[in-house]
Amino acid sequence: MPGQDWVRTASHPVILADEDSSITIPEVCVTADDSRLLRGKPFPDPFLLAAADLGVDPKRAVIFEDSPSGIKAAVAAGSTVIAVCTSHKREQIENLGAHFVVETMDQVKVVQHADGQLEFTIVY
Repeated sequence: MPGQDWVRTASHPVILADEDSSITIPEVCVTADDSRLLRGKPFPDPFLLAAADLGVDPKRAVIFEDSPSGIKAAVAAGSTVIAVCTSHKREQIENLGAHFVVETMDQVKVVQHADGQLEFTIVY
């Protein structure tokens, strides 16, 4: 994603990446051990906290989630939710309120316009 206008939330306390990894850890990262977090997923708190850290209205956020509790949390946060069938079968996550369900992230195309706005296209 462009710049640092993205965040990672995680149900586990630590994000691991070694120096050979292609993973870029974002400046804003909310994990299960964040002392500011009162409730984890399926409550919306992790996403609301992440949005606050970024200074973004959660209703203008797009959240990618692959777990039932995460999808429920993202929907409760009022964000646009794209559920990804990476850790659960489609039938386990398709009726949890996500706006879109994709098999893989390859189905999601993102274009950043000159004004900084992002345009998402779902390819089925």
